Formats: sequence, C-alpha cells, structure tokens
Amino acid sequence: MRWISGCFLLFFQAMAFSSIYSAQEQAQLELFWTKNMFDSGAIIASPSRQAPDYYYDWVRDSAIAMGLISQRFQASRGDEDKQRLTRYVDWVERTQNAMAPHGVDILGEPKFHLSGAVYSGAWGRPQNDGPALRAMALIRFAKTLLDDGDNHYVATHLYQANLDPSSMGAIKKDLEYTAHHWQEENFDLWEEVYGHHFFTALLQRRALIDGAALAERLSDGTAAAFYRKQAQVIELRLRQHFNPDNGLIEASLSPHPGPQKWKELDTAVVLAVLLDKGEDRFIALDNPYLKNTVDALKTNFATEYPINYSKKGAVLFGRYPGDTYDGYHTDGQGNPWFILTATIAEYYYRLATQTFSKKGETPLFLDMVQKGDAYLQLVKEHSPELQMKEQINWKTGIQQGAESLTWSYTAVLSAIEAKQSLEMLRAVA
Repeated sequence: MRWISGCFLLFFQAMAFSSIYSAQEQAQLELFWTKNMFDSGAIIASPSRQAPDYYYDWVRDSAIAMGLISQRFQASRGDEDKQRLTRYVDWVERTQNAMAPHGVDILGEPKFHLSGAVYSGAWGRPQNDGPALRAMALIRFAKTLLDDGDNHYVATHLYQANLDPSSMGAIKKDLEYTAHHWQEENFDLWEEVYGHHFFTALLQRRALIDGAALAERLSDGTAAAFYRKQAQVIELRLRQHFNPDNGLIEASLSPHPGPQKWKELDTAVVLAVLLDKGEDRFIALDNPYLKNTVDALKTNFATEYPINYSKKGAVLFGRYPGDTYDGYHTDGQGNPWFILTATIAEYYYRLATQTFSKKGETPLFLDMVQKGDAYLQLVKEHSPELQMKEQINWKTGIQQGAESLTWSYTAVLSAIEAKQSLEMLRAVA
C-alpha cells in the first residue's frame, strides 16, 4: 500500500510539473507578442483598426508589457531586451512631452496615436495607473543599468535629482506625477468607473516605494523621503477597500458613477496584487481577503457564463460579474478574457511558490500547481492557433473582440514564466 501511495505521489508530481506550452509554442507566442512592438518604441494594444479600434499605444498596456521585458533583462541582460527597453524610453520621452489639449496633465492621458500625438477624442481621463506602471518598469531597468555601471544613460534619460521637466528624466516625471496626484479621483483600468480604485492605488504605492529606493541610490534624499511618505498615506486609503463584513476586497470605493458592481468584485484586484512585485508587499498572496475575492469571482463566473457550466475545477474568468462590454459594444454581455484567466493561473503558481518557500513540497503546494495548470490549460484550449483576441464568447467559446491583443500575450507569458520560476526553485531546493 505504501509503494502504491508513493507511485501515485510521483505520478502526481510529474503531472503537476508538465509543461502546458512547448518551447516551440512559447516561441510562437513571443512572435505574436513582439509583432505589436514597433521600432519607435510604441506598442499597439492590438492591430484592430475598427470594430473595435485598438490601434493605439495605451500607456497601461505598454507599461505592463515592458514590465515583463524589464524583468527579463534584469535576469539575463539580453541585448534584444535592452534594445526594446531603450526604444521604449525614447517613446516615453516623446509622449511625456506631447501637447496636452484636454485640460488634463499629459501624464494622465491614457492612449496615444502611433505618431506620438495624444488621442484627441472623448475618453475617460485622467487614468493614473499608467504613470505608476511605467515608472515600475523603468525603475527596474534603471537599477539593472546602475548595477552594470551605466550611470550615464540613467542620468540622461531616466532620473536626475532635480525638478526641471527638461532634464529630470522619464522616471522622475512619472514619480512626481504619481506622488502629487494619487489622492485624486480618476478612471479605473477598464476605463469605466471614475473614483478611487484598489488597482491604481496599490500600484502607485509600489511605484513610490521603488522610486524612493532609486532616489536614495541617486542621492535624491528629499525626494526619497517624500515618495516614501506618500506611499505610507496610500496604505491608509488602500485599507478602505477591505470589507470586513463580507471578507472581500472592493475594486472601487463607493459611491461612484459608472457600473455598480456586485460587492465591488473585480478580477482587477487579483491582477494588481500580481503586478505588485517586491518584498515589502502590501498584501500577501495568501491573505484571506484575496483568497475570498478569488473564490467569490470564480463562483460568480461559474454560473454567469454558460461556457463554464460543464467545467469542473478551473473556469474562465472575466472582468467582473455583470460586465456589459462584449469586445465591441458597452451594452452587450460581458465575456471571459484571456488576460484574466491567465492571471488566475499565475496567481496559483505564485501562491505555490510562496507555499514551497515556507513549507516545501506539501500536498497544498502540489494542489496550487495543479490549479495553475488547469487555468493555463483553459487558455490554451481556447486559442488552438496560439493567437489570442481579447475575449472568449460566454456561450460558444469562440474568440471575439480586438485581435492579437498585446496584453493577452503578456498575461499568458507572465503565467508561463511564473511556472518556470517555480520549477527552477523546486529543482535547486
């Protein structure tokens, strides 16, 4: 009996650590992803130019993509990654100095034409998560360059200890904007709700903490103290999103205009926690409020989307229960998203990593890995050709919305890398 149990455990371990995507498939995902990255440094959200028109550089989407590139560069010092990052810096400098025709600081503008001009039509603005996410990506890049002795590039393009807009650098501009505007109402990452948002505030805190460390390293102590103080005050605001009555994290503080979400449930909360990388995290991956939020979202999506009715275990995740954006119109039926289903896969992989670091290869650890695999497998099942649009139809499972969405690939590649990091940790333990 003991021999059978041991064999079963070995089989389960092998199953848990099997790859969902082959090396060839990962390379194809990379090609689809990087095809949306231009030599100018701009990154289109999608090649779609109509129904819907996503042929813009969205600050948020690009910053999240470059966050992954910056993470890779820090790990491997790859020339191609460095070139992409320097081209991106060129683009950021260009857009940070574009004309601001809407009465909103240019750093609060959400998207730009490929010419570098700000989008001129009516839109939800300001959106204040973009500068924080961009600062996070570029701070990691700057730290890597400083580690390698490239102080000149950092001082010329990224950060100088002054408040002169013409020379302070791309990172300093985003940090100053974030530090002075975090308390203001703005539009959420889905561009629907005007108010105060967990996603935005959590990443503003992270940008300011990382920015303070960089400022200290570059002898800008006054700025470092100011950034750190603002991050501490943001923590007080963030605590307002935790609802002790139901044990959930609320995406936006009520009351607010825009969609009124049931219990303010939104997968953006989970996405924010995953993007908040650092030892001084505001909320741990095993925090009960976060677990309750994931479980409540899963329960709702399991019953809201017919495509999930027959699924056992993992289900396809959308933005929030009751969503009405179908990828084309805002008055339709919301669908599952590739971004968010991959986000849940990454959540379980990273939770498994945390569990392994604390307790080793326990049954709970293996269960987390298996759950991550199940969610990533769902993503693969609905993208057999590996190209991914924005959404998956809630009934048929057929893709719809913007084609070849950059953020979809970023999310899937992030989940894959989280699994690979976990495998490396396990191998050396």
